[in-house]
Amino acid sequence: MATLSFHAPAAIARKIRTAARKRGLPLSRFLRETAERAADGEPVSGLGRELEKLAIDSMAIVALERTRAKAKALGLDRMTPAEITAEIKAARRERRERK
Repeated sequence: MATLSFHAPAAIARKIRTAARKRGLPLSRFLRETAERAADGEPVSGLGRELEKLAIDSMAIVALERTRAKAKALGLDRMTPAEITAEIKAARRERRERK
């Protein structure tokens, strides 16, 4: 049997463990069965939707952590809200002009 793994922030890992415990399943079985149903294209059940939301939350948290680290490394973590808004507007304007 192949081994798969993923990284999840502590809060998401707790939610996944809690969901498995509520269903009386070992964590590995809970994850495997949910993933199998999703891979087979079965309609997403409440359980599947719950796991999907947890995965999306996990990816968002990881992306946010990376963005914060990059901003800090570039010295951009001290920008004011007005400066942030100005940067966003400039980037959007530049993107529109390229089209």
